[in-house]
Amino acid sequence: MSQIAPSTPTSTESLKPVTTPSNEHRSVRRRLRLLPTLATLAVAATGTAATALLWQTYVGQPWTRDGTVRAYVLTLAPEVSGRVTELAVKDNQFVQKGDLLMKIDPRDYKVAVDFSKAARRLKLSDLETTPEERQTYVASANIALATVEQKRTSLEQAEINLERTEIRSPVNGWVTNLLLRRGDYTTTGRTAMSLVDSDSFWIDGYFEETALRLIREGQSAKIWLLGYREVLQGHVDSVARGIVVPNASPGNGGLASVNPIFTWVRLAQRIPVRVHIDRVPPDVRLVVGMTATVEVEPTTTKHLPTSSPLWSN
Repeated sequence: MSQIAPSTPTSTESLKPVTTPSNEHRSVRRRLRLLPTLATLAVAATGTAATALLWQTYVGQPWTRDGTVRAYVLTLAPEVSGRVTELAVKDNQFVQKGDLLMKIDPRDYKVAVDFSKAARRLKLSDLETTPEERQTYVASANIALATVEQKRTSLEQAEINLERTEIRSPVNGWVTNLLLRRGDYTTTGRTAMSLVDSDSFWIDGYFEETALRLIREGQSAKIWLLGYREVLQGHVDSVARGIVVPNASPGNGGLASVNPIFTWVRLAQRIPVRVHIDRVPPDVRLVVGMTATVEVEPTTTKHLPTSSPLWSN
């Protein structure tokens, strides 16, 4: 009975590497050794990108957190004295240009107008004379004519004062800090009411003098108010050309008053930069004195003038 010989492995099968558990462990350990290096490189790349971003934000673009909302405030003072008989507005009310704000008692001024009219008519009747009387009393007639002209001027002044008893709003804006009440007595030239001009809001950004070289009139600006998340768009309107110099103020005896400084520390002065507000979101309420952060974009020149009239030839 014939026997079958056992098969022997071919040459190809004999060349295959034998995978053992020890080789797999070595491969995993090599990969694990690379993880700290990769993590270090990732952290270094992230730090470099963050540093570049912070440098561009804080150094490359001029910005300041020292900004203030500003607007023109009109102080209204009556041009005639009298008691307030009508107060047509209340505190923080919005008024249109030409709206009635208050009335002063007009009775005294109406009497002055009537008196001036009567005096003028009386003088005109005195001039109604015959030609013979005029030749006889030429000098008296000239005096009478001058008196009539004076009465006419007095009548015009009385009518102007009567019109001034009604005080109307010169601008669109809000009545603010109203303390006047009906029945109060107002005097000529004394402030009775204040109005915030609604068409005159702007931002004053106080930038360090080291950032002025990057700021030009017309550059676009972003504005963040402290109480809102919305971004306001604007542009640089102008840069102030002077601030108070404490060392220039004379002291006792007219001598210069110089403040001592630390020679190893130099603090940059802050220069006011006026920023015009181009667009205000509808739900943002501007109030004079609000805090703002201003960032000027040096690469944008949307409103940049073509030439400066100060330095042009």
